[in-house]
Amino acid sequence: MQEKRISVRTGLLGVDATVSLNNGVDWYEIVAKDISDGGLSFTANVKIEQNAIILLKGTVSDVAKKVDISGKIQVMFAGTTQDGQLLYGVKFLGMSKGQHTTLSVFIEKMVTKFPPLLLQ
Repeated sequence: MQEKRISVRTGLLGVDATVSLNNGVDWYEIVAKDISDGGLSFTANVKIEQNAIILLKGTVSDVAKKVDISGKIQVMFAGTTQDGQLLYGVKFLGMSKGQHTTLSVFIEKMVTKFPPLLLQ
């Protein structure tokens, strides 16, 4: 049975992140749409191939806490939004157990405090 992940909209969270397609040489800003402890979706102004493994540098935060989400990610979905923006869905690769647990607890607390963040 597949584990159900909690995904949250990033509207009330601060997600500050960039991606690099070439091992940290060039970095591109992204706009996160939602996040779970398994990955995130975002829009970007750079074309990224599906299945590409790239670098993510970033944090997710509320007013009191900041959680590091940096590391390797794999593009599982590449498409476009209704208004033509490039949209990606990625999964975190090699996230440490501590980093994963911290992100899971952070997301769960955010959903408890702000139920409208929860994606249905």
